[in-house]
Amino acid sequence: MAELTSDLKLPIQITEIRIQKKNQNRFSLYHGKKFLIGVSSKTLADFSLQKGVILTPSLFTQLEQAEDYNAAKEAAFRYLGRRDHASFEIKLKLKKKGFREDLINSVLDVLLDNNFLNDESFATKFITDKSELNRWGRKKIESELYKKGIHRKTIQKTLNSFFDNLSQDQICLDLVIKRKKHFLREDDPYKRKMKIYNYLAGRGFTSSDIKKAMPKIAVELDV
Repeated sequence: MAELTSDLKLPIQITEIRIQKKNQNRFSLYHGKKFLIGVSSKTLADFSLQKGVILTPSLFTQLEQAEDYNAAKEAAFRYLGRRDHASFEIKLKLKKKGFREDLINSVLDVLLDNNFLNDESFATKFITDKSELNRWGRKKIESELYKKGIHRKTIQKTLNSFFDNLSQDQICLDLVIKRKKHFLREDDPYKRKMKIYNYLAGRGFTSSDIKKAMPKIAVELDV
């Protein structure tokens, strides 16, 4: 939150507006040589700020709120510029930055309304990446999506849409074949089978998927 210089009282006239040296899109408002508040170019335009404008307590509060809102929105866009995020992730990060709850909700509403945030699209991409690149199973992916705050209905909808058309037993087989030498170090067939089962379960595959894959795995690894 911006704070007014302690020895100045409102209302007070803005006598000078300077472009900030470190950021050409921000401006400093002055009364004489006394700094009043820094604002963005958007806030400057939105409130028609210029020399001679009287900075009242009400206007100062509005400027504060506008600056806090813009700062929160800019922070959210920075996070989204680095990678895709679920809406709950953005909310948590903005909370850690110290932004107010009502301010965060307003920013999230705008991002969701304009499709900058879309939890269903995020979940679909996350599922695709983790299944095809990381070779995770459904259970592990589901667990991670819950941690990211995705709504249960969205998780189930996107998971069903993706996995209904994907052969999980084939993925299990491919994963085991890649580690074939590792599993064959175990001479006991039963222990080898248990190691395979635990490995696949650890990657998030369901018991039914693993059991379905076992006959094919048995042919390859003699379990």
